[in-house]
Amino acid sequence: MFFAALCILAVSVWFVPLVERARLPLLAGIVLLVGTIFGPAFFSIQGPLLISFDRVLFAVVCVVAFFSLRGATASIPKWTATDGIVFAYVIWVLVSALRGDPPAKTSPLGTWIFYILMPALTYFVVRVARLKDKDLRRIETLFIGLSVYLAVTAVLESRGFYAFVFPRFIADPEHWEFFGRGRGPLLNPSANGIVMTIGLATAAVRFLRAERSGKIFYAIMNLVMIAGLYSTLTRSVWIGAILALAIVFWNVTPRWVKVLSLASAILVGGMLVSGLKDQLLRMKRDKNLSAAEAEKSVQLRPLLAIVAYEMLKDAPIQGHGFGHYFQHVKPYYAIRSYGLPLEIARNYNQHNVLLSVAVDTGLIGLVMFTALLVNWVRAGWKLSTSPQTNDVRRHMGLVVVASITGYLIGGMFQDVTIMPMINMYLFFVGALAVSLYQAADDREAKRRIASEISSTATLHDDQGIAIAGGPFQPAAF
Repeated sequence: MFFAALCILAVSVWFVPLVERARLPLLAGIVLLVGTIFGPAFFSIQGPLLISFDRVLFAVVCVVAFFSLRGATASIPKWTATDGIVFAYVIWVLVSALRGDPPAKTSPLGTWIFYILMPALTYFVVRVARLKDKDLRRIETLFIGLSVYLAVTAVLESRGFYAFVFPRFIADPEHWEFFGRGRGPLLNPSANGIVMTIGLATAAVRFLRAERSGKIFYAIMNLVMIAGLYSTLTRSVWIGAILALAIVFWNVTPRWVKVLSLASAILVGGMLVSGLKDQLLRMKRDKNLSAAEAEKSVQLRPLLAIVAYEMLKDAPIQGHGFGHYFQHVKPYYAIRSYGLPLEIARNYNQHNVLLSVAVDTGLIGLVMFTALLVNWVRAGWKLSTSPQTNDVRRHMGLVVVASITGYLIGGMFQDVTIMPMINMYLFFVGALAVSLYQAADDREAKRRIASEISSTATLHDDQGIAIAGGPFQPAAF
């Protein structure tokens, strides 16, 4: 105990300058990077809660954020409706997780801590930070660097060059699910694709504001990420990446290009549906999954949607409990009124994020979660078109919108809320959107007030003689 106290005292000497100089957004971004590459699959200690490098680092960042509140790098921001929804959503999901008897295998409380509470705390860590342009540039660099690494790793995985894959657990066939696809250190191609989509959008906005040589560099980075996104062999990832690029380039693309692109998308989509539908559905992707089994995974989704609908009818307001899905789903497999073999969906979790939230937390949870997504997208889009911000902040607004688009597209085919780190990214970019939009809104309000003061600065007395002129000067009054 005495030795531990000495260690804490020694570390505290270095902790003071860390608090004084810490850039919280960058620290939170480093947590995302460490959690993605060196998460529990890389190293963990089993205890009452699973301990890993990223979770220890996250705890340190939270402590730094708390002690930074009185310093120059952080302060409590003006409370917004979105902040209130985040807080209410976290509490509601906690109440939902604690309902009923806990399942035998997984703890709903543990799932809440790592997949709901940690993302929410990440949100508030970023919200209290005083964001500077250099913070945003560093975050952009982090997203791009991480995504290039994930893309190269995904290509190596899909091509079978496992000797060059790091960390080694990615190439371990013992983790058999999705083996042979670009699943990355998160061991899930959908999650891997969502993170790479964030990097793709970030490299695209860097391309927009770069000089000629810089445009070449970021174009190459985009091509590398596109190769990685393709290597996930995941259709929702492809769609999300295409939409993310469309969002970034929409405002700078000539109208004829937009029309041509839209017509081409409709034409190609029609061709795919009519001529290549079977090939797409039966596309072999995993080494341990046959083409027929791949088609079966697509056919499962409408069955899971029916099960979710029936479950929601029985508990529409409060849901069946966060993390309690498999405790309540078994009777619904026996429903025969649809004439479909619902029992095929046995042992599968929900494959749609909105249906999963609705079934677990009811319409109350779904409304709050949807409101968060809408508010973040709205803030990001308004930020991207705000005349009161510079290019760095406008482009971060585009990155936010593109990132949430990739999240939602992936979420239409998977429950992305229970994928490691993905909610952390979602709440991180959501906090950036709210903070930057709030700063732009405050700047606009100050500009408007200054303009009104300036317009009334020239006053006249009763005889019409000017007593003050020019810009407003408080001393004149």
